[in-house]
Parts: sequence; C-alpha cells; structure tokens
Amino acid sequence: MAIYAGRLTQMISVLNPVLTRNAAGEMTEEWVSCGKIHADIRGRSSRERMQSGAEMAQAEIRIWVRGQSGREITAASRLHVLSGPWRDRI
Repeated sequence: MAIYAGRLTQMISVLNPVLTRNAAGEMTEEWVSCGKIHADIRGRSSRERMQSGAEMAQAEIRIWVRGQSGREITAASRLHVLSGPWRDRI
C-alpha cells in the first residue's frame, strides 16, 4: 500500500529566537535556522486598503508541513519561504 505524501512542493526554513549576549554583555535576540522542510503554501485571501493615507496590503496564507521530530514550530517562530511563487515574500 502506497502512502500519499501530499503536495509538499515548496521549501521553507524555520527560524526560532535565541537569546545571546553581545560584546557589551546585553541580552540580544537572534534568529537561528532549525533546518529546511517541505511545505504546501497556498494563498487564501487578500485585500488592499488605505490607512492614514498609505496603501496597505494584507494576505492570509495557509502553510501545511508534516510533523518533524526535533524541529519545533511555535507561535514565536518565523518561516522563510525558500522556493516557489511565495519565495522571499513571506
């Protein structure tokens, strides 16, 4: 029996925040990559509006990934899209 892998055709990099000390001894937040994983990225809706005299665009994107042991994706994580039509836009 074959297992259907789905449409995980784009690559993303998961970035998690890490607190480190700089040369002055202050705590700073850096973003560290936890690795690259396959994902399915689809645009759900978008809109543009004027706010305070400036045009503002907003998009709702759905990203599906398969569970990965050892890689933690939390609300604090950032996702950097590495391939496909959303590359460097999210």
